[in-house]
Amino acid sequence: MKIIQSFIIALLLFSFYCGAIVIRHDIKPEKYQIKQTQYPSVVDLNFLTGTLISPQWVLTAAHGTLYMPAKQEVIINQQKYYVEFIIEHPEYNKNNLNHDMALLKLDRPVLNTATTDIYTLADEKEQHVWFVGRGDIGNGLVGITGSTKVLNNAENIVENAVGLWITFDFDSPSNNALPLEGISGPGDSGGPAFINTLSGLKVAGVSSHQRENNDGEGLYGVKEYYTRTSVHNQWIESIKAKNDDELSQLALKRPVYSIVNSTKNETDALIGRYQLAGGVVLFIEACAEEICYRWGNSTTQTEVFKTTEKRWFTPEINRSFTVYSSDNGIVNRIVLDDFHGKRELIKQDQVIALKNKISTRGRKLLTHVEPVWPKRAVEESIEGSVTMSFAINTDGSVSHIQIIDSTPNGMFETASKKALSQWKYAELDKPLFDIKTRFDYSL
Repeated sequence: MKIIQSFIIALLLFSFYCGAIVIRHDIKPEKYQIKQTQYPSVVDLNFLTGTLISPQWVLTAAHGTLYMPAKQEVIINQQKYYVEFIIEHPEYNKNNLNHDMALLKLDRPVLNTATTDIYTLADEKEQHVWFVGRGDIGNGLVGITGSTKVLNNAENIVENAVGLWITFDFDSPSNNALPLEGISGPGDSGGPAFINTLSGLKVAGVSSHQRENNDGEGLYGVKEYYTRTSVHNQWIESIKAKNDDELSQLALKRPVYSIVNSTKNETDALIGRYQLAGGVVLFIEACAEEICYRWGNSTTQTEVFKTTEKRWFTPEINRSFTVYSSDNGIVNRIVLDDFHGKRELIKQDQVIALKNKISTRGRKLLTHVEPVWPKRAVEESIEGSVTMSFAINTDGSVSHIQIIDSTPNGMFETASKKALSQWKYAELDKPLFDIKTRFDYSL
């Protein structure tokens, strides 16, 4: 759920991943937990939530579509689909979130999964609704408290239904709260407000934003705004009726990238710490069989793949980057191209100082590998350093690595030795011993 204060949107860079439900503080969380089969039409869009309203169409919020890459992968009922077209409402206003609604057409119809129709009546006021979400969770007393991977639901009553919006208050237990009172949480943007009718659930609203939340998102008393589907039904039906040629004229444009094979030297050259002009840090590091990027204040890793000689991209989000190297082939900067525009990040190379020193002694470092952060250090934001001595053999390989000093003890030694062991120097007439270097691990 995106925050609005005084009608100004704060687009949070790290609010991509689906949130859950904010609940009463006096009710056990297990009471809110459900199975996906209870709401089969609810779709996880990675950084949004959506509703399957017909076999090939997903309804969600427009304010999250700028994050969507071309051909975004969506898993529904354990089957893989791709988003073919992203259609924002033509009157969507990013400044006040009016008409905060979008439709996604999938590459093919979803089979064996129930869809949920739009609620078209104008009698939403005082109707009972259910919200659904997965991810971050919290309660009305303290706000957002952490993450969960289970699916949750919560109930509420429509306080008002006027113009473009239906709204809800998050009532405290002392203010006549419902047994499973709640609201949407961070990342639930685009998720449905379900009204139960005689013919089953209907989508009455699309999660958009909260107001009156100056003390924090998700606290008792906040007012939640959902884009009203009843006043947008005509637009929804008109979009669903268009053919692909017509949709391609209306759809948001996204570059389409193909994955090409990368060499180990290319991936090794990319690994390291990069910094924006404002001080924000981005790490490119190994993850499983691939390489990933990770922002400095996050533990979330996102895979990146090579698409051209200098360009890499991620299929999970609308983001690519171009790689720039020095004359000797060392990567020294990257330029991100995403929903924020183009931004340059300078590589904070741990071996620059060492290379400057060794150039005066007739040695040339040809290849170096940056250490991979230990998972525990990432998760607990642990910083430190490792000082080592080593030898350079006549063939340029590294040997005799010894730890001289390490802080904190036992955290970064293995990663440092593994990285240093892969360094390669120009050939030497005779081996050199007792070369010293230090790896710094700082967020």
